[in-house]
Amino acid sequence: MKKLIYILLSFVFIVLGAGGWYFSGLIYEGGLNPEFPDTDEIGTAEDRILVSSIDENTITLNVEEELWGVLLEKGIYGVRGQNGDAVVGEIISSQNNIVKRELIKLTGTLVPGDKVNGTNLVTIDEAGSYRILGTSSWSGQASEGVYTPESVSNLDYEIISYTSNLGEFPSYLTTEGDKGIVIFVHGFRGDYSREVFALMRSGDLNDLGYRSMIISYRNDRGVPKDPSGIYQYGTTEWNDIDGAINEALKYTDKVILFGTSGGGGPISSWLENVGDKNKVSGIIYEAPVISFWESVEVNGGARFPWLPTQLFSYFKLVTEIRYGVDFSAMDFREAVIESDIPVLLFHGDDDEWVPVEMSDYIASMRSTNLTYVRYENVGHVTSWNADPARYVKELSTFLDSLD
Repeated sequence: MKKLIYILLSFVFIVLGAGGWYFSGLIYEGGLNPEFPDTDEIGTAEDRILVSSIDENTITLNVEEELWGVLLEKGIYGVRGQNGDAVVGEIISSQNNIVKRELIKLTGTLVPGDKVNGTNLVTIDEAGSYRILGTSSWSGQASEGVYTPESVSNLDYEIISYTSNLGEFPSYLTTEGDKGIVIFVHGFRGDYSREVFALMRSGDLNDLGYRSMIISYRNDRGVPKDPSGIYQYGTTEWNDIDGAINEALKYTDKVILFGTSGGGGPISSWLENVGDKNKVSGIIYEAPVISFWESVEVNGGARFPWLPTQLFSYFKLVTEIRYGVDFSAMDFREAVIESDIPVLLFHGDDDEWVPVEMSDYIASMRSTNLTYVRYENVGHVTSWNADPARYVKELSTFLDSLD
């Protein structure tokens, strides 16, 4: 009997050890490893969606192969196929795997049976027409794999550099606008020359009188790496943010930070370590990672719903030991709550990457100088798509309040 117990215990320890090793590796590759595959195009996805039917006003899609995605969410999105693409709007009906949406614009040909993919990389050109980045009619690229303010938003720009304690970092700086500079801080595995979200929003900000500074920082391609060898979600990156702020202050006395997804951590860590309201007038967050481990748990729960939630604490411990990570040091919620620098916070409640509950908590705990725009049936960093006019109005109102 004792022998059987020993065998069972040994088996349990082996399974736990193997599971801890496997899932800690997933956490590292999916959220901590700064190295990423080099591709020429942004926003590409597998063609896993089928066109069921299409007419002049509607398109019906079979989304059975999509676990989640923009075509299941409220807003204006792109559908890209081999022979054509479409801009779609309102969800007319949704039953089981079949989604019927308003057809706003069709370029080329889409027919029943075509395999397509969905994208949130939609913008509005100067003529008021929708365009989808990454299509045959508009790649958005200035050269192979490179996107610029001019190629995406038709804005003049220069390439400047700022310095931090780790070295020198290149950035785009648009040239028009006299109200101030908005510094965009991208998320995990970003690259300033491929940050199409920031490049698209720079057009909106230009219309509001602001220049955009789209920065690189440690662990980006071609710039100094963090000595730890991992993405730190703010614990060290705040030094780079401070360097970028100091550079922007050479051009203006009004600086606003704009953090998307994993870019929320470096900005929030800057609040914790510097937080000088004489240097920064306001902060804009879009689906921000302000506590990295919270995002790990949400991602893990969505991808492995059969896993007992209690195991995540074990995976956390194994990851910390294996990779030398301190997840508690990546939690900046209190810094955001305690700061009095004005904040505009966008988040959708259908975000499968960053938990909206994190933003809910901050909004509930911070009583002043915070505007929270929470969307229903909207996913990760797609607030503009949900309602472009409202999004720009919220930006305008917030920026005007900083005068």
